[in-house]
Amino acid sequence: MGGSPAPVVYNPPAIPKDDTFEKYLAYQQKKESAAEERAATERAETKAEAAARKAAGAAGYAGLRQGVESQMRQGLLGYETATQQLRDYASKYDLTPPETDVASLTDVYTKELLPGRRKTGIKAAYEETLGRQATEEELTKATERFNQGFYTTNQDLVSSLTKGSEYQDKFNSSYLDNYYDTMFGKQTTDAAGKRTGKRAFTFDKNLLPSYGGDLASKTKITTPDFGNAFVGTPAEIEDQQANVRDTRQYLYSAGLTNLQGEIDANTQKIKNQGLKEQQKIQSFGNVASSLVSGFWG
Repeated sequence: MGGSPAPVVYNPPAIPKDDTFEKYLAYQQKKESAAEERAATERAETKAEAAARKAAGAAGYAGLRQGVESQMRQGLLGYETATQQLRDYASKYDLTPPETDVASLTDVYTKELLPGRRKTGIKAAYEETLGRQATEEELTKATERFNQGFYTTNQDLVSSLTKGSEYQDKFNSSYLDNYYDTMFGKQTTDAAGKRTGKRAFTFDKNLLPSYGGDLASKTKITTPDFGNAFVGTPAEIEDQQANVRDTRQYLYSAGLTNLQGEIDANTQKIKNQGLKEQQKIQSFGNVASSLVSGFWG
C-alpha cells in the first residue's frame, strides 16, 4: 500500500497566438503597394500628358513661326517681340530653344526690313522737321549713323536736325521765341532768308490823344512821332511800347493840368469881380452914411 505518490502534472490553458502585428504589417504593405501603383499610374499619365502636350506644341510651332515672320514683315510685330514669342513658346512646351529660327528672323529683319524702314523714317524726319526732302547725301549719312549706332531711334535723328542751323534759321528754337511771335509778330528775315531776331511792331498813332494848344512852347518838350511801324528786338519793342504809354499819360496829364488852370483862372476872375462889387457897395454905404449924418447934424 505504500509507495511514491503519483506526480502531479500541471497543464496550463492554451493561449491563442497574437497575429495582430503581422496583419498590420500586411495591411501596410498592401496599402503602400496600392499607393505605389497609383503613383506609378499618375507618373505614367503625367508623362503621357507631357509628351502629348509637347507633341501638340511641336505641331503648332511651324505655324507660329510662319505667323510671327508674317506679322513682323507687315510691321504688326517688332523684331524683339517676334523673337521673344518664339522663345516663350518653346519654353512653354519644353521644346528645343529656337535659336536657328531666331537667327533666321534676325536676317529677315536686318537685311530685308530694317534698311527700307530706316530709309522711310529718314525721309519722314526731314520732311516733317525741315519741310523738305532729304538729299541722297543726307540719306547716306543718316543711314551710316544708324548702322554705327550713333542713332538708335528716329527720334535721335529728329533731335539732331532741330539742333542744326537750317532748323534754327527757319523755325523758332525756344518757347520764348514762340511767345514773342504771338505778342509782336513773326521775325523778319534778311536777304539770305535767315531770321534776324527782330519783329515789326505796328502802331496807329491816331490812338494817341492830341493837344490843341502849343504844348511844346510851354513845356519845352516835343512828343515823338511814333509812325505806323517800329522794327526791333523784343526788348526794343517793349521800350517803344513804354514810350507810347508814357506819351499818352503825358498828354492826358497836360490836358488835365491845362483844364485845371482855366478852372482856377475863371474861379479867381469870379472872386475878383465879387470883391469889386463888394467894394462898390461898401463905398456907396459910406457915402450914404455921411449924407445922413450931415442932414441930422
